[in-house]
Amino acid sequence: MTTYTNPFTGQTVSPSQVSYESLTISSNTVLQWPVNGTNGAVTTANIIEVTATTGGLNLALPVATQVSVGEAVIIRNIGSYSFTVTNSSNTTIISIPSGIAEYIYLTSNSTSQGTWATITFGAGTSSANASALAGYGLYPINTTLNQQYATTNYYSNQTLDATNRAGFVVWASGVGTITLPPSASVGNGWFVMIANDGTGILNIALQGTDRLDGNTSKQLQITESFVVVCNGSGFNSFGYGQAVQFAFTQLAVVVSGGTLTETNAQASNLIQEFSGTLTSNQIIIVPSTVQLYTFTNNTTGSFTFTVKTSAVGGATVTIPQSSTLIVICDGTNVYNAASGSSSSITSLTVGNGSLAVPSIKFQGDVNTGVYLPSTGQFGFVINNTEAGYFDSTGFYAFNGISGGTF
Repeated sequence: MTTYTNPFTGQTVSPSQVSYESLTISSNTVLQWPVNGTNGAVTTANIIEVTATTGGLNLALPVATQVSVGEAVIIRNIGSYSFTVTNSSNTTIISIPSGIAEYIYLTSNSTSQGTWATITFGAGTSSANASALAGYGLYPINTTLNQQYATTNYYSNQTLDATNRAGFVVWASGVGTITLPPSASVGNGWFVMIANDGTGILNIALQGTDRLDGNTSKQLQITESFVVVCNGSGFNSFGYGQAVQFAFTQLAVVVSGGTLTETNAQASNLIQEFSGTLTSNQIIIVPSTVQLYTFTNNTTGSFTFTVKTSAVGGATVTIPQSSTLIVICDGTNVYNAASGSSSSITSLTVGNGSLAVPSIKFQGDVNTGVYLPSTGQFGFVINNTEAGYFDSTGFYAFNGISGGTF
């Protein structure tokens, strides 16, 4: 081994420390301290970047008694396989995964294998890159992530998707539709804020079997807004800002019969439209509070459609199919508000009546009208006296025909 002598002290000059080594290992490898020369062995540099060509390999540090306490080396794994750093007796010091750097230093050299300590340096970054980490709803400012509501204006019908997460959607046109994404595609926790800043009503539509607050659709009047949150199988909303100038909203529900008890959110819609094929009588129970509604029965099927409260014995309203009625709820009873006004209905059923109380009479003369004398007859009442009737054979006039030739 070549040696060098210091001309001033006469002492041997040790070889200089190797600063960097790029090392590829394909088998278990033993390192050697630079003070011992190379002799074909792999030198322990200050920084060693290691690439292992296969898994399960060992990289052994030199004998600890040949150097002083504090001797250190940085070993970084730049390959795709992990490897194990051992002492001179092949005892594991640290296993280094791909992309990780370890600072390994000697704390005791009383034995040949020594005692070693390690500090993980990580994967090559000293601080997170906020710009790289910023997702939907987050905005990088210097090295920090900050919440933001990214505003997007829409002027034509739009279907939202995962990229609208945490966004602020502003409708800026006339009548239009914003369609929510399928709940299964965006998952539990996805949310969006929607505001109608346009000049017409904004319809919020859903896809598949999704429901919004239990409904198949929602409408936002001009200046209204709310926050929509996905629950994984549908959507819920909160923070509904209702318009002061345009207070009416519409509820559209598909029913098939049975009893539907409206939630407070559903009952807040003064205009309500029901559709679907009934397989049994349909009962709609509204909250026991004072309210004015318009109900449209667009259902099909030979069954009734009745609106009531949960109060026992309260008045109810039955709405014929293809009809719209204005109804009033006083907290207990539900009444038809169209009394005394003209409207069109598909059928009307009245009681049989009698001579004393005709089925259909007049406000100016309650003793005159029509009634049902018996099955298959249509009778006339004048001053509580039967004047005549129609049946399948003709017309019978009890007092004859007056006023001309017949």
